[in-house]
Amino acid sequence: MKGVVLGGLAALTLSAFAAPALADIQWQVFELRRQQCYNSANSFSPEESIRGCSDLISMRTITGDGRAQAYKLRGDRYRQLSDWDRALSDYTQVIRMRGDHPGAYYRRSEVYLAQGQYQLAMADAERVVRIAPDTPGGYRIRCEIRAVQNVELDAAREDCNRALEINSIDTAALAARGLLNLRARSNDEAWTDFDAAIFNGRRTARTLFGRGVAAIRLGRAREGRADIAAAEDMQAEIGTTFASYGVTPP
Repeated sequence: MKGVVLGGLAALTLSAFAAPALADIQWQVFELRRQQCYNSANSFSPEESIRGCSDLISMRTITGDGRAQAYKLRGDRYRQLSDWDRALSDYTQVIRMRGDHPGAYYRRSEVYLAQGQYQLAMADAERVVRIAPDTPGGYRIRCEIRAVQNVELDAAREDCNRALEINSIDTAALAARGLLNLRARSNDEAWTDFDAAIFNGRRTARTLFGRGVAAIRLGRAREGRADIAAAEDMQAEIGTTFASYGVTPP
């Protein structure tokens, strides 16, 4: 009997130590997945971040808001990979869970724009403006949608200007207004907008190509050709994209 009692006490002791240890392991796994999903320091690849978000979504202990955020962030990673269908699915799931989520509408609008689904993109952009009128995102994406279609250009410029009133270094709005200025042959203003976008961190094929076209038009051919070459190194088809906007280098 004594042996049974001692054995029972030993099992209870082991259990007492094992429970906190297991809880600690579970917390460490959760924290790693959270870091992967949020990827605040860009320490993980999009694929690793997607896995982290997927694991968070599957955890029963995650709250509704936490799960919605994980869907939103996973959608962002799919968008990075140009996996449009999966990105749309995740953003739509966030909207089902949280219909007032401006970030999901904004990102879904961006995806629709990338796919050339302009009416759907505009509908989501309008929703962002209604939900969050004091933030630049809705105005910025409305500007971009109109700019790439070459329609309602005055309204597009008003939207870009509004976005930049809210955030003077909104690089996406600067790039969109730069395109408007290229189309209007306002080449000094176009160069200034693209250069400001690049200076503030948006060094992309689009901003480099736009700045390059503006520089060539302004008589700075060597500078402009260097920008265009750098843009084409980043994205070989960027010239075709700009041609679809009605903008080609001289």
